[in-house]
This record gives sequence, structure tokens and C-alpha cells, in this order.
Amino acid sequence: MESRRSHRPGRWLIGAAALVGPLPGATAQTAPLQPLRVADAGTSVLDLLPAGTADRMTAQIPLIDAASIVRTAIETGSSTGYAGIGLVDDHVTLWWKGALPARIATAVASARRTAPVEVAAATYSQVELKAAAARVDPVVRANPKDAAHGVKLRTDGSGLEIAVTGTPNATLPKLPATGVRTTVVARQPMVPRSREDDAAPWNGGARIWATFGCTSGFGVRDTGSGANYLLTAGHCSEVGEQWRDGTGTPIGPATHKNQDHDTMLISTPTAGGDVYTGGSHDEVRVRVTGWTEVFPGQFLCQSGSTTAGEIARPVCNFRVDFHYEDREDLVEATQLDGEEAARSGDSGGPVYAVKPDGTVLAAGTVTRSGGAGLGFQDFATARDDFGDIVPVTGAASATCRVSYLVTDSWSGGFAASVTVQNSGSAVSGWSLGWSFPGGQSVQGHWHGQFQQTGARVTVTNEAHNAVIPAGGSVNLGFTASGTPVTPAPFTLNGAACS
Repeated sequence: MESRRSHRPGRWLIGAAALVGPLPGATAQTAPLQPLRVADAGTSVLDLLPAGTADRMTAQIPLIDAASIVRTAIETGSSTGYAGIGLVDDHVTLWWKGALPARIATAVASARRTAPVEVAAATYSQVELKAAAARVDPVVRANPKDAAHGVKLRTDGSGLEIAVTGTPNATLPKLPATGVRTTVVARQPMVPRSREDDAAPWNGGARIWATFGCTSGFGVRDTGSGANYLLTAGHCSEVGEQWRDGTGTPIGPATHKNQDHDTMLISTPTAGGDVYTGGSHDEVRVRVTGWTEVFPGQFLCQSGSTTAGEIARPVCNFRVDFHYEDREDLVEATQLDGEEAARSGDSGGPVYAVKPDGTVLAAGTVTRSGGAGLGFQDFATARDDFGDIVPVTGAASATCRVSYLVTDSWSGGFAASVTVQNSGSAVSGWSLGWSFPGGQSVQGHWHGQFQQTGARVTVTNEAHNAVIPAGGSVNLGFTASGTPVTPAPFTLNGAACS
């Protein structure tokens, strides 16, 4: 796989967490680890989350779908006025400088069939903010002894933030004039966060060892070659080092690494589609069913192996706050209850979003933390680094996810919005299929060519939405006669979707 990087719009997020510090070495293994015992097979990740957290996370799914529709439009053409996009309370906000282009306005109108979307005026575009940050960042990095540590772009397009420590008598560098409003904000420094006896196929959230002890993130598959890997943090070892689980069973060698982005792949014959979510010595797991882009305001969980030993559950209620404008491109989040975000040995561990059915979507891997602040690399960046990798989900063809929402109903009929998320390779020309269970019949429709034979409905693309980019979305909708219903399963070009 070829390492590559494409900075896509929408991934520079507003600052509200802690700073990135230097990368010290992780701690070595000090004692043999005990094997896992089997836990209650009926335990769900939803049972492990604090009260209200699961509801907040799953309530965001329509917002994430709507934001994905808009971002797909932003990424597929020139978007010079774009400033940022995020989840704000019960709606999506798109910040834009100047007049909204017609194709973006069309995408917003389509997304509004799924969730409320607001468009707000931005003072600066992302292009202007990144140009200003490029001038400021070398000055901030020049002296590691001064108080400044990071440069961030505000998602709302209102300016830059310079992150500084609260060390007494620390000096600030003289920043160059950029014409962009710049604010100095104090943030707590972060340090790196580097289960015990997993077995092939290797899953996420398990204790793994090379020179240092870290945590496996997700089992992933290269869709081109079919090769299997474990995704983890790049600072955990060098390429070529051999990895083992907590009891010494060989996993395989590290074969791919992006030092700047702190991502790494460990080659292994088989990779699993689960993530450990319980304690150190049980087998409480959750199924991975795909991956998600990361938006500011989104709620996530992390399941590092050391944290599992301390609290026997995930740390959740993380709110995504911002994305660094520097070579590391880390996303930062805040644990809203003040819990310790991560611990030494959690590096590389899985960061994920929870779905209403208790399965999860891969969102990233742990890099560092400080108090309630978490620094992680998002899964989309790992795909940029290593090519077309997708989480192992137990079905190689499950590279799409469908969100189906009944948006209105009346006596004898209803309206529905359907969003298709593509977590595999780019799709050029698509056909979406499902079957109604109770005599429903499509009446009107939009953003697709509909055909219905009996209960079976097939929707093919229009000319304007024939391509679904990797990580992108397409939205369509219809009105129908009959009782409102959520059909399943859905297929995209004949392959089952989750």
C-alpha cells in the first residue's frame, strides 16, 4: 500500500481541549499477564455506558448522516468559502464565508431531509485560516521552552487559537502579523498513551507487546489485496518489530507506519471484527460494523487495555473539539464528566461511535491524553496513510451503511429519507435495493431513479450523484402509501449493507 495524504475540507476542528507534548518512550512489561476468562455472553456495550451517554451518542446518527451529505459535496468540488462543519446540540451547522454555491445549497437541502442543518456566516474561510496558520506554526514550534505549543483553526471560521501552557513566567513567541484574529488559550499538556490474552483472529482493544506495551485498535483489511492487519499507534514500535499478545503469542510484524500521524499497521494472517469493552480478564466485546468520519461535537468512546484494567468498562462521553493544524493532524476530545481520558498503555486503542443496536463504528486510535483531554488519530487519516483499508466486520462485502428515517406520516402514507454511507472504495454508478414487508408502494421520489416490482424496490443513481466517494454519502428519499416501516436488509450493487 502506498502512503499518501489528502487534506480534505472539514477536518480542522475548534479548540477546547489540551495540548500535544513530546513523545517519550512507553513503559516496558514488568509482569506476566493473566489469560482472559469468559464473561456473560449477553453483555452489550450499551450496558457498560453511563446513564444517558448511549442515548446522546445514538441520537447523533441522523446528524452525522446529514453532515456527511454536506461534506461529500464540499469534497467533490471547489469550496473556497468553506470554514467548517460540526454538530451543535440537535442540529448541524455549516460555516461559510460569502454566498453559498448552488451545489452546496442543494446538498444542504438534501441533508435537511435527514436532520436540521443551519448555515452560518464565517469571518474567514478555511483557506485563509490555513494560510495564516502556515505562517504562525513555524514560530510556535521554533522554541520548545516557551509557552506556545499548538495552532488551531476555529471551526466557525472566527480565527486561530494559539495553545499555551499555564507554566509561571513562561514566555510567548512574537507572532507574525497575518490579518487573521488570533487568540491565546491555556490548555493542559498531554502525554502519549501507549486486554491481555487475545487470539487469532486478532481484535481491537487487546494488550499487545513489542518493545513497549500498547493496545490494538481495530482489525482491518486492505480491500485491494485482501491482506489483514491490526491498526495501532505509530509510536509503539518501528517497522519490522515483531508483535505479540499479552501472553506472548505471536501476532506478526509492523509493516507500515506514518510517524507524523502516529498510525501503524501490524501484519497478521487473520484479523477480527470485535473490540474488547469490558475488564482486563473477561471477553466482553462489541462488534465493529464499519467506520465513521469524525465531526466536532460528536460523542465517542475509547477502550484502551490499561483503562480496562482500572475501570472494567470503556471511557465514553468524549466530545470531539478540534483538529490540530500541524504535521500530526491529531483530533482532540474532552471527557465531559472529568474522567481520566486514557492511561499509559492505552496507545493505539480503539476510539469508536456507538450505534443503537449496540455495535460500533471505528473512529480512530488513541495517541495521547492529559486529564480529561484525549488526542487521537481518526480512521479517515489512517485510510489516507495506508490506502483503502476498512475495519474487519466479519463480512468482506459490508462496506456500506444505510440510515433509513421516516420523516413524516399521515393516514395511509409516509415519507422517508435514506442515506447511504460508503466505507469502502469509491463507487461509480450504484443500485440500492430493499424489500417492503407490508404492501407499501412508492409514490413520489427524489435523488434516484426508482423501480418497484411487488415488494422489491430498486433505486439507481441520477447523473449528478453517480459517484459515492470512499467515506462519502448519498441521500435519496420517497413518499409511499401504506404503514410507515423500516425495511431491511439493504444492498448496494448487490452487496449487503449494515
